[in-house]
Amino acid sequence: MASFNPQVDLSSIPDVETLNYHPLENRYKTALYIFAVVSTLFLTAIIIIPVIVEDLPIPMFVVYIAASILLLRTIWVFMKIAFGFKFKRYALREKDIIYQTGWLWRHSTIVPFNRVQHLRIDQGPIERKFNLSRLKIFTAGGNSSDLSIPGLDPITSNKLKQFIVAKTGMDEEE
Repeated sequence: MASFNPQVDLSSIPDVETLNYHPLENRYKTALYIFAVVSTLFLTAIIIIPVIVEDLPIPMFVVYIAASILLLRTIWVFMKIAFGFKFKRYALREKDIIYQTGWLWRHSTIVPFNRVQHLRIDQGPIERKFNLSRLKIFTAGGNSSDLSIPGLDPITSNKLKQFIVAKTGMDEEE
């Protein structure tokens, strides 16, 4: 029996850019800024401690290089949050979920529901403080094909989880 594999017309394929994407919560942007400030303060302390403790044999030029790298890192992180946040978004379709991210380098991850193995909702301490959660979708393809959507309202993440559970027919994980 010969199989038939007809060619697909590219104009008939739906464009993912025209979908109705949902943005992440603005509270998540604030949480990202706070995390950036806290991590910068921590790294700054690591640079300052050798200067304060004079017994450590660290040349000052090493401290200057470390401070310069920290400054560049801090600028990059804040620019990435400021300019990249609006590109973090997701869309839910009948058979899959899409998550887009990226300011300079754009990424779209599409997870078909028939590949989903289980779902989890996470809340770290900063997310809890801002009433946010993260929906984690684990797939049959392994770690590289798993999806994590941060910055969701807990009610939204629970609705998304319930929708995907209903689509996959899996037992809900408690």
